[in-house]
Parts: sequence; structure tokens; C-alpha cells
Amino acid sequence: MIIIGHKAIAYPKFKEICSLSGIASVPNNIMIWFYGDRDKDYVLSKHCCENNIKYAVYVDNIKDFMIFAALKPAYVILDQSPEIYQKIVENYLMDLKILYMIEDEEEIQILAKIGIDGVIFRDVLV
Repeated sequence: MIIIGHKAIAYPKFKEICSLSGIASVPNNIMIWFYGDRDKDYVLSKHCCENNIKYAVYVDNIKDFMIFAALKPAYVILDQSPEIYQKIVENYLMDLKILYMIEDEEEIQILAKIGIDGVIFRDVLV
């Protein structure tokens, strides 16, 4: 299981972006991320996909999940129904990882039992 944001484990920094110019201003060692519903016409995700830029995207519905999955994010961030999305990833052999948002490390064992790829502490997403 991937654990991002725990004080005992090294993890990449995440930076929220909202525009193409935001992508250019973030160093390569920082993982960019954005809300899928704010990526109008998939401009940010297409740019990242076409330029081999690792990124994460937050989604809240299956339709957006499927479209973004085709645009090759490194991570898809969720805060609901992780088991449904994880099953889709496994069924379609997608090359991405599910990160479920958590606030407390006690949630890790629950999510590990249902086979979720990883967790990300909510306060990491700045």
C-alpha cells in the first residue's frame, strides 16, 4: 500500500494547480494535482499526458474517472467509494494508482483490508 503524508514515511510533495502556467511553475520533484471537474475540456490532463508529466487528479464520479484514466494520471484521488474504483482499475488493468483521502492513520488498516492501492492524508493536498 502507498502511504502519502505519514510523518514516518518520505513522500513527494503535492501542489494543486489550476492552469497550464501553473504546471510550468512547479518543479519536477513536486507532484501536481487538480480537481477533475475544474479541468474544462481536459486541457490540463491532455497537456500532462502529451508531455509525459506525472500528475494526480481528484475525481468524484465514474464517468470522469474513466475519461481521466485514459489520460494517464499517476494517481486518481478519491474521497468516496474506493472499492468500486479499485475494482474498475483491476478489471481494466489500468496503469494508475488509487489514492483514498484520509485524516487519521487508523483508516489505513480498513483500506488495506479491502485492497486499496494507497492513501493520502488530506492535509498533504495544498
